[in-house]
Amino acid sequence: MLPLQVGRMCEEYFLRMRRHVYVTPKSYLSFLSFYKLVYAEKFKEVNNLEHSVNVGLLKLNQAAQDIKQMKVKLKDEEKKLRESEEQTNQLLVKVQSESAKAQKKSEQVGAFRDECLANKERIEVEQEEANRDLQQALPYLQEAENAVKSITAKDIVELKTMKTPSDIIRLVFDGVMILLQTKLVDVRMEAKVINKKTVDFIHDSFDETAKAMMADVRFLSTLFDFSKNEKDNINDETCELLMPYLELENFNPAVAKKASNAAEGLCKWVGAMVMYHEAAKIVKPKMDYLKIQTARVDVALRQLAEAEAELAQAQATLRDINKQFEAALSAKTELEQRALATKRKMDQANKLINGLAGEKTRWTEDSNTFAERRKKLVGDITVVAGFVSYCGPFNAEYRMRMRKECFGAMCKRQGIPASEDVNIVEVLVDQGTIGEWNLQGLPADELSVQNAILVTRSSRYALMVDPQGQALNWIKKKEEGRMQGAKQCLTTMSSPRLKDQLEYCLQEGKPILIEGVTDDVNPLIDPILEKQILRKGKKLFVNLSDQLVEFNPDFTLYLTTKLANPHFSPELSAKCTVIDFTVTQEGLEQQLLGRVLSMEQRSLEESLNLLMEEVTSNTKALQALDDQLLERLSKSQGNLLDDTELIEVLGNTKAKAKEVEKKLKDAQEKKLEINEKREQYRPVATRGSVLYFCMVEMSLVCWMYNSSLAQFLEQFDLAIHRSEKAQPTHKRVERIVDALTYQ
Repeated sequence: MLPLQVGRMCEEYFLRMRRHVYVTPKSYLSFLSFYKLVYAEKFKEVNNLEHSVNVGLLKLNQAAQDIKQMKVKLKDEEKKLRESEEQTNQLLVKVQSESAKAQKKSEQVGAFRDECLANKERIEVEQEEANRDLQQALPYLQEAENAVKSITAKDIVELKTMKTPSDIIRLVFDGVMILLQTKLVDVRMEAKVINKKTVDFIHDSFDETAKAMMADVRFLSTLFDFSKNEKDNINDETCELLMPYLELENFNPAVAKKASNAAEGLCKWVGAMVMYHEAAKIVKPKMDYLKIQTARVDVALRQLAEAEAELAQAQATLRDINKQFEAALSAKTELEQRALATKRKMDQANKLINGLAGEKTRWTEDSNTFAERRKKLVGDITVVAGFVSYCGPFNAEYRMRMRKECFGAMCKRQGIPASEDVNIVEVLVDQGTIGEWNLQGLPADELSVQNAILVTRSSRYALMVDPQGQALNWIKKKEEGRMQGAKQCLTTMSSPRLKDQLEYCLQEGKPILIEGVTDDVNPLIDPILEKQILRKGKKLFVNLSDQLVEFNPDFTLYLTTKLANPHFSPELSAKCTVIDFTVTQEGLEQQLLGRVLSMEQRSLEESLNLLMEEVTSNTKALQALDDQLLERLSKSQGNLLDDTELIEVLGNTKAKAKEVEKKLKDAQEKKLEINEKREQYRPVATRGSVLYFCMVEMSLVCWMYNSSLAQFLEQFDLAIHRSEKAQPTHKRVERIVDALTYQ
């Protein structure tokens, strides 16, 4: 059914345009092959996009729900934080209070300690001084002890046996009894003979008391014990009672020794005890004072120990409170960090959600169309495949008619779901690629873009009808990087080196451009056109003039002819995709506009070219960023809000996308400004295009009027150069139009 409809359109095209177009079974097979390929590609694309969009929307919706929960969580954390701050502040006040108390207590204890230590140090100094004074009395004590030790029991027995002891002995014993506080007889005076001298002195108590004393076996022990323990009990009254004896002439140990060894020792003891008292009574007040002070210091030291214990307790309490404060502060810090992290996470999430609001709306709208798009793919790809397989040889008018009257109408008749007006360009190529083609020299009109799609997407190699050489120029710039100036990549059908050049390009995977094709082609390239590829092991080969040449899948073949109306055989039409690259009036007008601006306003045209490069680059970048954004979002694992790195990446990607969008918007505004200035020269381009197509129409009347586009462009440039210079711009444009028309 479809081949018949296309066949009728070919007949009509011949009758009207006198151009031969053939429909072959191979064209239909190409249609089916291309349909399967593109349908599978687009079906997969729609499914993948649907999956990505749905997963992305799910992630965003889940993130929105998580943000709500996060708000509740943040509110709870902030409440806990306030409570923690209040508790921490209370503990801080308590710490400050206890710290002040401990500091005050420490200062008090320190002052008290200093006072105690000063008193102790002073008492130690005074005690040392008193001990030095006491040391002066100790010799007397030692003397008394030695005196007692010098008396033996034999000496005492000797005294006991004396019937009439001498007066010195009697007086010595009175001195001993006074020290021992033994009762004496009443005082009365009598004559005493001492050392052969008679003196009036106190009556002694020897007979009444001394004998009884000496009868005591512990007598000497008593004296010794007195020297040890009772010496400090001697008082001034006792010494005063002894003074008459001590002051008595000849009352001394030497005189006493003459009477008895015991008397000598006792005399020494009495004198030594008195001398000890005289020395000790100076020290005693100091010692008593020191005892009191020492006792006071001991009490103070005990109080100091108690105060230090209280201080230690206060410091321990302060440490405990400090620990509580530090724990509360740590808990508060942790809560702050947790709340801050939650807030930061929520802010990032909100920023991401708000930033992707536009995308979410678009994705939501898209998600509702995927089922319909998938349903209409059958019809849409039918139209696209029909266009690519059959429409190449036709002009713009017939291409439009075939889309509607052949492919679209067939879908309607057969009840195949399809879009109302399928946009071939949008289905098969993106704007970034189109912009890149335009920068490579492809005219911007829709027919030229369709032709470029046919060249790049058709399963058969392209045979381009290119009388004006536009396709040739575009292919050269498009493949410039792969050709790299290699002469083997550019040739003609009649070149004697054609076989060698084909071999080189086939093996190296290079493109080859064969110019000047006539109504038929060299049979040498038939196996290549028919893609008779042989596989041997892992390698591919093609039979080139009975010789197997290795085939690189990157190899591409382009054929061009300068014939305006070639008559290709049905066989050649079946082997190639014939594409009519004949310039259109609209396309030529755009070219001429650029040409006149290059001569009249070079900087303006250069600005436009740079701007177009920037727009193309940014358009591709924006598409890549949009795809990357959706891909990253859909492929993320787990909770989106937990992946801070992904959120950051998505945020950065969105920021870059916004930046690129702004650049595109600015570029669009700048382009409008430039186009506004360019449009001033539009009449020149329009007049030039009209004149050229008038010349083309004249060639149909008589072939002698045939003229190439190159010749016309020479005349176009010459007219601009010869035209009168004038200002302002519209005057200059008028002069150029007149020169074009009447030269």
